[in-house]
Amino acid sequence: MKKLLILLAVALVSFTGCKKDNAQNGIDHQLIVDYLQKNNLLSSAQHTGSGLYYTVTNTGDATRPSSTSTVYVKYTGTLLDGTQFDSSYEASEQPASFLLSGTIKGFAEGLRLFGKGGKGKLFIPSSIGYGSTATGSIPANSVLIFDFELVTFN
Repeated sequence: MKKLLILLAVALVSFTGCKKDNAQNGIDHQLIVDYLQKNNLLSSAQHTGSGLYYTVTNTGDATRPSSTSTVYVKYTGTLLDGTQFDSSYEASEQPASFLLSGTIKGFAEGLRLFGKGGKGKLFIPSSIGYGSTATGSIPANSVLIFDFELVTFN
């Protein structure tokens, strides 16, 4: 009986967490769509099954980075209200470089849609961003926007 109660408690916590995640996904989706509409980007925006939305200024060349690539990117990261939380331009005009596998899921997924020289914007829901954890100046459950140029990768 005790094991059954423990299993039921675990199932309830998992189900409740799942409902909370689904609710946040719905909230993030609506926030992104509202932002895109307000900024006249909805008709040009594309989205993926993960909830990532993106716009393309330039797709870049045909070769795409893999999850194990080191990417060289110029970018600015903002919240929906325009608050900047990160930028590769603050340190220098040189692109930032990092392993694609070492970044948040939404940024890695989005950059893999572009080739060398690609430019665009990524609209990342919290589920593939930082989730329910506040990070630095980024509040929990934040939608992130990255305006970027994928300079190159190897």
